[in-house]
Amino acid sequence: MTMPTTSIVILTRNQLDYTTQCVDGIARTTPEPHELVFVDNGSTDGTVEYLRSLPDAIVIENGRNLGFGGGCNLGIAASAGERILLLNNDVVPTAGWLAELHAALDSGERIGLAGPRSNRIVGVQQVDDVGYEEETLDGLDAWSASWRASQGGRLTRIPRLVGFCILMERAVVERIGGFDLRYGLGNFEDDDLCLRAGVGGFECRIAHASFVHHFGSRTFAGEGIDHGATIFENYARFAAAWQLTPEELDPQTHGYPADRLMSSTRFDATRHHAPLVGVADDAGRVALDGHRERVVLVCCDRLDPDATEVVLRATCATFGPSDPVTVVVRIDPRDGVSPRLLDAVADEIGDAQLPDIVVVEASDEDDRPALRVANEVVVHGRFGPARRLLANHLGVHCVTPEDLTGQTG
Repeated sequence: MTMPTTSIVILTRNQLDYTTQCVDGIARTTPEPHELVFVDNGSTDGTVEYLRSLPDAIVIENGRNLGFGGGCNLGIAASAGERILLLNNDVVPTAGWLAELHAALDSGERIGLAGPRSNRIVGVQQVDDVGYEEETLDGLDAWSASWRASQGGRLTRIPRLVGFCILMERAVVERIGGFDLRYGLGNFEDDDLCLRAGVGGFECRIAHASFVHHFGSRTFAGEGIDHGATIFENYARFAAAWQLTPEELDPQTHGYPADRLMSSTRFDATRHHAPLVGVADDAGRVALDGHRERVVLVCCDRLDPDATEVVLRATCATFGPSDPVTVVVRIDPRDGVSPRLLDAVADEIGDAQLPDIVVVEASDEDDRPALRVANEVVVHGRFGPARRLLANHLGVHCVTPEDLTGQTG
């Protein structure tokens, strides 16, 4: 059996020492096919430069802190693997960790999410007494090998996995999207994700033989964030989102009736699908005056200029000045390459043969304002599948560059 490719999505915000330990650990213990997708939330300690130095890694630089959910959503959107692993940067995996998580997903058709055991985590995934030094990691390899052998592939069904390390089937993302951004910087967004997955028909498993060391909450500590206050605030947001009554809540343990919620809630895409975007929706629309009957949107990708050139070339070559079409080209303000690509394509085709073009500056983090004025969006490249999901959610028709080329043939 061929092992599926895993997109390992890692969010960073400073804490370079922990990130390097995490990356080294992945390289040392992960022979399975995988890609690394990093999303940096505005690091200033050399993290971005380090990430850029990693061969073949995908690096998304936000330049600001989008929080855990927003950052992970962008990483998921850029991922190409058959399965997606969300991984904190303050962890060190051990031998067999990913193989055991894959085995958990392979153990049943309804199993869509799997998580490991760890030394420093909330709830039943924690191993209370580990036999290694938790700060220096002395003895970790020998102890984790013994731990894995003792577990024998044991699995446990659970309604909720902790978000520090979750392996997901891509079908889960296609069904429920990513993280709900109401939870800001973090806490309870993983509870919400697992509940929506459960309502959507998927189950979670703990893979006991998979062990991942966790230093624990290093980003919160490094940023000086009051972790307790954030938990309290997001518990209230979570309760409101799931319409929980005071009798169903436990302020001491932050408990809630997960099984009841999953069994009694009917899946509703408008409520339980969270778009793969990095910022909360402001329900805005791009300013677009004097556009023609049909609006075709092209979203430039600053991570993939080759894909951007393909889309621009196909769109500008398909439509002409007499067509009732306005081509909206959405470019991130931080993207210095796409404007030059657009100019090059325009020079090649010639101004007299170009369609009506409007260039809109808007952030990569959310295409919804541009999509809301479009009849069609051209999807291509790494963000194509995620943009297709978002467009379908908004009722916007999707076409590919090949579809456009076929229109002229």
